[in-house]
Amino acid sequence: MSVQEDKMTNGEMEELIETFTPMIKKKLQNTVYQEREDLEQELYIKLIEKVDWLIYQEGPGFWEFIVEYMTKL
Repeated sequence: MSVQEDKMTNGEMEELIETFTPMIKKKLQNTVYQEREDLEQELYIKLIEKVDWLIYQEGPGFWEFIVEYMTKL
């Protein structure tokens, strides 16, 4: 994802999902067979939700950061 873009493209999201797929599949082996598919879908949904949340989360501005830092001293 480039710095100037505000959101991930579909290709970037697919690449991220492919990166996490082996780990998710491995962890699903500890789950009852009948529930694996549902849990796998839920994990992908949560992954996408968290990525969206992190991308759109705004950090504090410079002066907000300075004021917060100074009040902690």
